[in-house]
Amino acid sequence: MGRLDEFFKALSGGKKRSELEVLENIEDYVAVGDFEKAIEEADSIETERNRFLAARLILRDILKRLESEEDKLEGVEGILESLVPLINSLTNPRHRALLTADLALVLYYLGDELKADLSLKTAINLATGHDDVLIDIVRELVRRGLLEKAAGALKLVKDRDKLDSVLVTLAEIFYRMGDVERAKKAVKHIRNPFHKAMALYYLALVEASRDKAAAMALVDAAIKVAEGIGDPDARFELMLKLYDLKASLEGSSIRLVDVLKGEGTPQE
Repeated sequence: MGRLDEFFKALSGGKKRSELEVLENIEDYVAVGDFEKAIEEADSIETERNRFLAARLILRDILKRLESEEDKLEGVEGILESLVPLINSLTNPRHRALLTADLALVLYYLGDELKADLSLKTAINLATGHDDVLIDIVRELVRRGLLEKAAGALKLVKDRDKLDSVLVTLAEIFYRMGDVERAKKAVKHIRNPFHKAMALYYLALVEASRDKAAAMALVDAAIKVAEGIGDPDARFELMLKLYDLKASLEGSSIRLVDVLKGEGTPQE
């Protein structure tokens, strides 16, 4: 703490700052790139959840700056060395998994693949049994093109419905990247008809501005898959989306009778 900080603390009667105030200070330091001071502030936080928030704020901003072509961030290795004790002080495995995965992403950007792989392995081990955390890690890896790294984490997701959900995201990401074959493979591995139809719907949305015929073919395929959805409410809501997109591609208005026929609702 600087002398001025000590002066104002004494002036206020030594009143302890709230952790919200500390987090706000951290945001201010991060905004101007003073990460060492931000970490120093984070060390004063006692609540684990707020320590996690502080560390993630710092790591995510570092990652954002590394991804930006405009920001030139120097001394990252030293910043990370100062940050590691804060990460290791957390006892919640979910929190440590997310932060260690963020740390791995930073290290991949720095080109230190050995340390990055070790950090990612640690994150995956900590996240084992927490499918939502694993899925979060997978999505971040895929967004940055680290597909082989993501595959290892994806294999550990045990909840089939959650796995299908992340495959929907992967299919859309691959398709937007122009990797149609990988997108098709992701869709093929989806078992739940609702998630598979949603994946095809998202691909059709991507294709709509490029090739209307291809988008229409994807919509028709999604409608066919959606007919197998067991939950009538979920089936109806998805059919609305699909027929609305189909009408848009045709340059017409959605006809509810088509929706009802398509999802198998009896007509009077």
